[in-house]
Amino acid sequence: MIGRSIPEYVFIRISITGLRLIAPLSIVYLLACAYTREWILSPWLAGYAFVEAAFYLLVYLPRSRFMQQAAEHPPLLSKEERGALFTKCFSSVHDTDRATGWFPSAHTGQIFKENVIEWLLWALFHTDRDGFLNEWEEELEGYVKMLEHLMGRKLDEGWNSTVRCMKVSLDPVVSLHRPFIWYMIVSVVDTYTSIKLLRNGFTHYLQDNWASYFPQHLFAHWSKKSPTPRLSYWYRPHRSTTKRPFVFIHGIGIGLWPYVPFLVELIKEDPEVGIFAIEIYPISMRISPPPLNRYAMLEAIRTILDFHQQQNFVLSGHSYGTIIAAHMLKDPKLQSRIVGTLFVDPIPFLLHLPAVAFNFLYREPKTANEWQLWYFASRDADIARTLARHFFWIENILWNEELKGRQVGVVLSGRDQIVDSVEVWRYLTDTREGKGDPKFHWTGEGLDVYYYPECDHATVFDTKKDRRPLVEMVSKFVRNNSVEDAQIGSGSGSDGNLLESTPLVRNGVHRGYSSTSTSVESR
Repeated sequence: MIGRSIPEYVFIRISITGLRLIAPLSIVYLLACAYTREWILSPWLAGYAFVEAAFYLLVYLPRSRFMQQAAEHPPLLSKEERGALFTKCFSSVHDTDRATGWFPSAHTGQIFKENVIEWLLWALFHTDRDGFLNEWEEELEGYVKMLEHLMGRKLDEGWNSTVRCMKVSLDPVVSLHRPFIWYMIVSVVDTYTSIKLLRNGFTHYLQDNWASYFPQHLFAHWSKKSPTPRLSYWYRPHRSTTKRPFVFIHGIGIGLWPYVPFLVELIKEDPEVGIFAIEIYPISMRISPPPLNRYAMLEAIRTILDFHQQQNFVLSGHSYGTIIAAHMLKDPKLQSRIVGTLFVDPIPFLLHLPAVAFNFLYREPKTANEWQLWYFASRDADIARTLARHFFWIENILWNEELKGRQVGVVLSGRDQIVDSVEVWRYLTDTREGKGDPKFHWTGEGLDVYYYPECDHATVFDTKKDRRPLVEMVSKFVRNNSVEDAQIGSGSGSDGNLLESTPLVRNGVHRGYSSTSTSVESR
């Protein structure tokens, strides 16, 4: 992720403009060639322009229309489950701005009762106003009254047509065209990543329908067949009899490319520990089929682990990968096999708040890093479809109490432009009502929370110094001999610090940060 400087802003705006101009200029060029009945400048240029024009007209436009198909929402919760969920969400909302943040363009006074009901229909019933059922009326009234109590006023009756709420899975899928040459760049980066992984002892296991993805792996014909038909992964064999293997799930971006240094450092730390690096193509800037749903993904991961005869393991995810990690923690067939979990830039916490949805899908970019996220991630067609049609907050949300009794590490970035990292830190550390500033390291009963004040989303992987606590935390987890070792029932305060005896963190002070930015508290 780039920064916020003026040179970076100029660079990213020029880059985006250049990529967006390729398709229209190619069409104009071909029309000019047709008009003059000769190749202007070069027949090679004409050939390239033809590829780009065809890619836009015959690939992007049909796919962008196809992606508007309605989402297949998860089954409705029962009335009792909805009530319990709403009450639980409501208890962690402390101010009006967060209660009304799902209406990003409206002031509190502009939001009428029917506008709130519209949002509730999406959030809890997976439908819009046209899908309203009379049997929900009393239940909705109860939710509205709770919101009115928080806001300190009664909502005006009626509907304000100028106010729009965010309804992620019902709103249109918004994307922008990527030229053919962009996917060639992705292919080059993917090839470089593959070479690095192969040189470090990884083997690639390719899913059955590999031809439905573009660009394809350069080494596809030399990959082994994945034991599950719709999930590819890299695997470095596990050789230790006393340590657990490591499962890593990447976030949105060009696949595993940003994480290679992290994985290499893990290998150097524990050469005998096996590593599974799961590939999620629909969020890897590729043209791909829709992502697996929650249950299919869990079944695929179980199949991979069983195929390699690995029972217990350490789990980690970054960004979108933390959603799948959260599903695994809640899966009855997998949760008992996880001996430690590391969440980096986590998405699942406080998903009922609007920050993640707004920052990724609805925010108008202003700074250089926001423009980078907006064009290269948010407006990528397959990523946009994944988030707008296959991302359901009710399924994905993870609560603090679901971490209890486990060894868990959470890494937050202070300048994260997607996650409200300060609010998540306060939630995980039980620091309520906005009291207390985030400290670099907080530890409690089985939970370690790291807060990098100068990092943006994903930039914790950029430097060896910042990666070091992550490597040490994973190394600590893989040394657990059983799941029971990971399910801590006692120990808090400084005695619960997983890393205080390591070279990087001693006496509560992290090297490279001032001592005032480190705190070890009891959870």
